[in-house]
Amino acid sequence: MSEYTMKLIKCPSCGGPIDPPSGASTTKCPYCSSSIVIPENLRKPAASQTQASSNNNDNMFGMDLNSMIGYGAQWSQVVQLAQAGKKEEAVQKYLSFSSISEMDARRTVEGLSHSQVYDVSAYTNNVMNAYAPMAQSYADTAKKITAWSFGFSCLITGFIMLMVLLILGGTFWSVISAF
Repeated sequence: MSEYTMKLIKCPSCGGPIDPPSGASTTKCPYCSSSIVIPENLRKPAASQTQASSNNNDNMFGMDLNSMIGYGAQWSQVVQLAQAGKKEEAVQKYLSFSSISEMDARRTVEGLSHSQVYDVSAYTNNVMNAYAPMAQSYADTAKKITAWSFGFSCLITGFIMLMVLLILGGTFWSVISAF
């Protein structure tokens, strides 16, 4: 089984995520262009070592799972570049890890440049607090409906039993009085 883990480092200058290149001891931050020394324990093995250690557990349906994991970091870089207005860099980065056409890459980056990232964690408590009284109201209504339906079903059952008792009693009285 593969012991591969995603090795991302954080730029000490700007804090941006960096996917260090295979076999490299230094790299350049794509966000602020700072030179970064990659710690030895975070260095990726060279491509020849990676292919030698690759086994069937790293492939699924003919796709290299290790490279798919790396796409997440690269995709976030594409999004950040596009939203920063660096569309040409974003297109080139997107083309570097995908097999998409340049026209489609440009269209995607253009769409990303107009999109916004929303942090909804700040609104979670407000939404929960807004829906709590409504949910409680629905729960109270459900309890009332259940109580009414239980009472109504008991009333109907009692009525049916009374009718059966009257019919059987009348039939029994007719039989006895005929003798």
